[in-house]
Amino acid sequence: MKNIVILATGGTIAGAGEQGKDIGYKSGAIKAQTLIDAIPELKNVANICVEQFCNINSDDVTSEIWIALAKRIEELLQRNDVDGIVILHGTDTMEETAFFLSLTLDGFGSRVVGNVAKPVILTGSMRPATATEPDGPANLLFAVKSAVSCPPPSGHHLLVNAENTAGVYVAFAGKLMNARSVQKIHANDLDAFAELSCPPTTCHAREGGHLPLEKAFDISNMRELPRVSVLYFNADADAELVRFAAERSAGLVIAGAGAGEFSREWADALSDVVSKNKIPVVISTRINRGRIVPEQLLVPGTIAAYDLPPAKAAVLLRLALIVTTAPAAIQKFYQRYT
Repeated sequence: MKNIVILATGGTIAGAGEQGKDIGYKSGAIKAQTLIDAIPELKNVANICVEQFCNINSDDVTSEIWIALAKRIEELLQRNDVDGIVILHGTDTMEETAFFLSLTLDGFGSRVVGNVAKPVILTGSMRPATATEPDGPANLLFAVKSAVSCPPPSGHHLLVNAENTAGVYVAFAGKLMNARSVQKIHANDLDAFAELSCPPTTCHAREGGHLPLEKAFDISNMRELPRVSVLYFNADADAELVRFAAERSAGLVIAGAGAGEFSREWADALSDVVSKNKIPVVISTRINRGRIVPEQLLVPGTIAAYDLPPAKAAVLLRLALIVTTAPAAIQKFYQRYT
């Protein structure tokens, strides 16, 4: 059997509350080993090693935690006795962590030894472990099975494409989704994730069964990332929010209306930010589907997020800022990783 390391970071899957209730629980209250012991079938799927990396609500995740997690994963992937990694994670920021890992791990998280790719798969749950019918055990079992059988069985999605992510996935509700396009689409349903940023993907393997990929961003000497603020435009929104955030951020991401649009008042404020504050401004959309291209930008000097949603656009901007602050150079990152 293959050897799978489970890195636990907390979240609802490790949540505990009043027995039988789905709400009012505390995330990250149960140790990972307790969760594993409750799924006897795992012993028949893989040799499991459990590591409690942290135990938090995913809303409390920081760039320091992201970087430390990526470094730990890199260490594990280099070991000959590790065939894959499953990460237990809260669902609120799971897509951001997955996207971050896909851009910072060697081979986009798919460490290749010979012809064997080592997957990194995130999973979690919508119900706490103490619920009457928790969904965590099924998701965890599916994630481990997917890690063991990577590439996954026919019918599941696997992206192997040098221009996007390969090797980092979210496994949830019986679906294996790539880190690049996965989004949380429902606040309550058990089937809470879908691939929205681009069409569902299928396996495209070259000779040898893998692509020789390199990491997009080197964080080996980093402890934290530059802080970026995401601002949501709504009708009659105060443009002073833009100026306030610009004074406290290394960059801004705007969740615009429609195709990344906003009021003339906001356009004036953003123009000031670009010309006076000299910080990059990325334009995304608050709409789930669609893309923003440079030709659509209302304010000169801003950056198009293409089809990255605001939260992921912020992840990419934070990483781009460790390389450059030039808008034209940052725009190339969005062209490459969308």
